Amino acid sequence: MAIWHKQVWSSIDTAVDNPDVLALHRLWLRQQSAQPQRLPSLASLSLEGALAPFAARMTAYEALPDGDYLGRFCGEQFRHDARGDTTGQRLSQQDPTLAAFQRDQFDQVAARRQPVYVLHASHTNPWVLTWERLVMPVQADDGRIWILVFNDPLESRTRLLETVLDSASDAILTLRSLRGVRHDQGERHHWLITVANRAFARLGGCTLSDLRGHLVHEAVPLWDQLGLEDDCHEVVQTRQPCRRELQHLQGGQAQWFSVHIDPLLDGCVLRLTDITASKDKERALLADNEELRQLAWRDGLTGLLNRRALDVILEREVARSLRLSEPLALVMCDIDHFKAFNDFYGHLIGDDCLREVGQVLGGVIQRATDMVARYGGEEFTLVLPNTRLAGGLDLVQRIQQALHDRGLPDATSPNGKLLTLSFGVAEFDPRRDPSAHAFMERADGALYRAKHQGRNRVGLAHPQGIEVLESTLTAA
Repeated sequence: MAIWHKQVWSSIDTAVDNPDVLALHRLWLRQQSAQPQRLPSLASLSLEGALAPFAARMTAYEALPDGDYLGRFCGEQFRHDARGDTTGQRLSQQDPTLAAFQRDQFDQVAARRQPVYVLHASHTNPWVLTWERLVMPVQADDGRIWILVFNDPLESRTRLLETVLDSASDAILTLRSLRGVRHDQGERHHWLITVANRAFARLGGCTLSDLRGHLVHEAVPLWDQLGLEDDCHEVVQTRQPCRRELQHLQGGQAQWFSVHIDPLLDGCVLRLTDITASKDKERALLADNEELRQLAWRDGLTGLLNRRALDVILEREVARSLRLSEPLALVMCDIDHFKAFNDFYGHLIGDDCLREVGQVLGGVIQRATDMVARYGGEEFTLVLPNTRLAGGLDLVQRIQQALHDRGLPDATSPNGKLLTLSFGVAEFDPRRDPSAHAFMERADGALYRAKHQGRNRVGLAHPQGIEVLESTLTAA
């Protein structure tokens, strides 16, 4: 398998940014200029002398008569970065692909008698992505060619991972579980921070230098406020991931995070994604939807709830009455002789009349649980939770009084000179009302009976039949 690489033979000083590479190249050129016909001597560029500042990253190979190269020196830092020591090893003893790649470089350098800068992908090291090297030929006192190599990992996986983590918008933290001292409730967990990125440091109210290698409850001032302790403990105990949302107040502003906690070896890894913007959009959308629902549930003329809202609410209240065995009353009312009123006064005055009646009905009900709706045309409905038939009648009488006090004129009424209403009142009875619709039909039947017997009356739907009561108020 070929190793990706590029080589720079000339103009290294202008093509390379690494200051150590540039300094070494100038040292080699300075020694070579002293004897232009010869290579710089190994003594002049010794690892104990001129190259001592760079020795930790240097390797040295001696050319052998059989065409192989023998490792004669391996700097401490290079041993750490390469995870190995080439001292005393032939090049042919190393990984075949890497050995062939390096032998070709060494042979070219020896033949051209000049250094080469090489940038190449790492072939065997799992921790290094890209190496940059300066490969320089020198000559020993016995005439043999030596190859001096400066090795620097341009990109390491660790540094790359740190860069990726620190550039991530998600707050990331990995914790190792440590057993603490025993308390009355049992043994307490401590959490050692093994990895953290800048986003988590900002969220936790600290800096990166405060985090790695420290206990999280000591290093993160806002750890307790984040409320993640129990989740981490649960994940470690069950080895099952945790997914939830978290609200965090910072600077008086609410922030929302999607929390992902997964088990990791003897600890866990946390990822917190800021979803504040989506939450704000969600809340705005819910508010818009609620506003639209309110508009869809409101009667445009009177501002009362409409038939659609009535159907939903009545179904809900009937189900609630059945579930809790609580009483429920329903009142249906109709403006008396409204067609004649409209024909006489006109539709604009008729609309004003409907609004006035809606205000009277809305003004009489006092409990937040009571509801008044425009059923359609000149008909209105009141749903009265936790109310019996007598309570419904009491409310009707208060409506009659409020309407009488309002004194809305009606020159077309055969009963007098003021606008009047007819009412039907029923109490929900599971034996007679198999559905909300059946319940409404009983109240509507009581209203029909009240209108049939002369209007300005109240029909009460008793179990034994409908009773019609005349209004005690004069309509004159």
